[in-house]
Amino acid sequence: MSAVDVGRGWSAWWLRGAAGVACAGILLDLGLSGVSTVMFAIAALLATASVLLPASPAPLVLICCAALSVALSGDDPLRPAVLVLIPLVHALHLSCALAGLLPRGARFDPAALRQPLRRALVVQAVALGLALIAAVSPTTRTPEPVELIALLSIAGLALLVITARRGRR
Repeated sequence: MSAVDVGRGWSAWWLRGAAGVACAGILLDLGLSGVSTVMFAIAALLATASVLLPASPAPLVLICCAALSVALSGDDPLRPAVLVLIPLVHALHLSCALAGLLPRGARFDPAALRQPLRRALVVQAVALGLALIAAVSPTTRTPEPVELIALLSIAGLALLVITARRGRR
């Protein structure tokens, strides 16, 4: 099997650098969110491990640690600290996943990142859209007749789909 010539390509260390930038952003977000010193120190150790060992469980544990810390440190689930954390943890996950696949001295063609970055952009757009829907949704209790109408509408749509699928057979 012959190796694919990527020309000059980019060093795999750029992916670790991207993971480091994402980790720095996560740590900055945690620091500004006012998490405890112990939790911040644990996150800093996990961030270091994520950059040095991207194929280890450290990035996943850092993502969970950051999400729990930010979620438990404030009242509003749609505050900027939470919304900023979403793309940061996705960038950490993506960069560590790709860096974990490549050997330390490897080089890669930047065009290889095109498809993963497109998927990441779609995921971020969906996440931002869901946050926008949550922001404009009413926070008070929905009146019971409206809930009943919505439930019956969903049941009607389900029956419509079931009968449409049976008609195709």
